[in-house]
Amino acid sequence: MPKGSGRKPNYLMIMSIVLLVGFGLWNYYSSWVVSQLSLEIVRQGWVKHEKTVKGVFANTEVVLTAPAEGKVILFPEEGRRLKKGETVAKLESSGVDHGPSREGVLVTAPISGLFYSARDGLEQVITPESLMSMELDGLLSQVGNLQQSTENDKNIISKHSPVGKMVNNLYPSWAFVYLETTDNVKKDDIVKFSVEGEEYTGTVMKLSGNPQGAVVRFSQYVKGTTEKRIKDVIWINKPPSKGLLVPTRSLCTFGEERGVYYNSEGIARFKNVRVLDYNDDVACISGLPEGVQVITNPRKGIEGLTLRIKI
Repeated sequence: MPKGSGRKPNYLMIMSIVLLVGFGLWNYYSSWVVSQLSLEIVRQGWVKHEKTVKGVFANTEVVLTAPAEGKVILFPEEGRRLKKGETVAKLESSGVDHGPSREGVLVTAPISGLFYSARDGLEQVITPESLMSMELDGLLSQVGNLQQSTENDKNIISKHSPVGKMVNNLYPSWAFVYLETTDNVKKDDIVKFSVEGEEYTGTVMKLSGNPQGAVVRFSQYVKGTTEKRIKDVIWINKPPSKGLLVPTRSLCTFGEERGVYYNSEGIARFKNVRVLDYNDDVACISGLPEGVQVITNPRKGIEGLTLRIKI
């Protein structure tokens, strides 16, 4: 057989096989990509700028002490407001230090305010004055020893032992709020917090680097801070925005363009949008109608893919 007379390869068939394999692989890849995508409907809502921080609160508190030894009988319920001079408790005689009166000694309110029998031992340590004048690292380290206690659980208390405390709720609450170095706060800033569902405004009186945070004077008494000195509060660091919301992770940036992929009659299409406001979770946008489905986990190469996803 002459040299080189063998059958020539069928290039057309080889190309056809390559194309078929490539088409099959592309279909498989496209189906896999589509199966990984998720959709979410564009709806009206709020973009909130909030952050949960820890606060250590200080109020104007006066600890009541027993003028004599005896068994404590309390009159007002916890948190009741009393006038100065009203009776808080009676010490029934135990035979010591009652002098001529054997019927008991009355304990009266030295100031007008709210009465509490429970104490944490920091009433005269964590105060508005100490937050402003003392070294905060050492001061706040004492909060770790906080213990709710009441001597009134005992049958008999000794002379000068705490009976309870009065809280002047007409004076504003103060707090040290723990922040991060990235938090943009300056002295004299007006700040807003939500505490147990109620909003309060305060003024930044002092900044601290150790520990990192700020001393805040509120415009009023913050409810619940006597019962619980340490609280997780919500710092509202910017006014909220209302509008059409998409997940922040759905936004894509290509050079000067910023937009989202959305479901256009079953096909993935890219649409430029204007971002009006955003936080870590959602963005307020314009450029899409309400009710459109956006792809929440976009990736390159999905333009034109057929979407077979249920929300």
